[in-house]
Amino acid sequence: MEKLGKRLLVLSAAPHSYDKDAKPVSYEPYVREMNLWTEMFDEVHIYTILRPYDESQRHKFARFKDTNVKLISLASFDASRGILYKIGLLLSLPIVSLQLLFSLRKYDVINIRNSGFFSAILGIITRIFPKPTITKWAGSYMPYEGENLITKIDRRVINWYHKRHKVLIYDKVYKKHFVNFIPALMSKAEINEAKKLAETKPPISERVEIIAIGRMYWAKNFELIFEALNLLQQDTSVDFNWHFHMIGDGDLRGKLEQMVSDYSLQERVTFYGGLPFQKAQSLLAKSHVLIMPGEKEGWPKPIAEAWAHNVFPLGANKGNVPDIIDDPNKGIAFTPTKEELVKSIKNAHDYLSSKNESPNFIAYAENYSLESFQEELKKIIKSVL
Repeated sequence: MEKLGKRLLVLSAAPHSYDKDAKPVSYEPYVREMNLWTEMFDEVHIYTILRPYDESQRHKFARFKDTNVKLISLASFDASRGILYKIGLLLSLPIVSLQLLFSLRKYDVINIRNSGFFSAILGIITRIFPKPTITKWAGSYMPYEGENLITKIDRRVINWYHKRHKVLIYDKVYKKHFVNFIPALMSKAEINEAKKLAETKPPISERVEIIAIGRMYWAKNFELIFEALNLLQQDTSVDFNWHFHMIGDGDLRGKLEQMVSDYSLQERVTFYGGLPFQKAQSLLAKSHVLIMPGEKEGWPKPIAEAWAHNVFPLGANKGNVPDIIDDPNKGIAFTPTKEELVKSIKNAHDYLSSKNESPNFIAYAENYSLESFQEELKKIIKSVL
């Protein structure tokens, strides 16, 4: 990829560290996308709250591919560490504002990754002192019940039009400076590899392999899956064997494991924790059905990943899921109740079992390659310069 000869400032709330070899690392899916940005710029400086490197969590992190990445520590605190750190973060906002303001002159392009206090601040600064800016809104743009105040403020900021600003969103919202933009998924080579892996998928007649992937926190709504599985195992009309695979980690893992115990699902559920991409990919390729129960998702990446591995997705019919699963052959967009999810699992089994030949969902994923993402991203960057 030809470089643009520019310097890029990235503002990100993703966890960043320097590993034991002093190499910058972060959350693996985020790094996969950021590598596409770093290929296009001479220098990439990521402004973030640096965290100590945790060797025990190394399987969740990846190094950036290019050597032009440098992490710049914001003069603030990690609010996830407790109430005192939250207070420290609030008190540090004037200092961070000045830090970001004085840094702007060094860079040609700004990439703000929403949403939070710092993204709102930098969004305002880059409109008062115009700089070519691309904001990536994380999650669904549409307001939702229980939304926090800073997200509401951040939304007002990105609605502020400037000709040198573009906002990348997952939803279909029609504003002059908004771009409906899908995230990176996999390279074309990885999609081809996923296709090969899926060829070894076990027959659904032996056992229906059900899977879910994601960080275990409240917005993902994973509790709904276990409530539905409890009903499914009690349903005397079910004439097929099944097993559920849970990939991911997070604050809710203890609660979900307790639900498995309470519902006596131990023989039917396996927790894997966070896995590197290749291991998660291998498990996904051996699955038949994927469940994505979150009601506050942005771009439902697991659905596209399911297609790439020839897996039939079930997604809660919120956000832009109905726009993506717009054909019954692509999956099922279900009302997020345990009864409807059980019904969808049974319908998925019946649909897949009725096929005379192996279904081909992979074709739906081919539009979401990393290469396609990068080409579109380059056009957007050039449009603000």
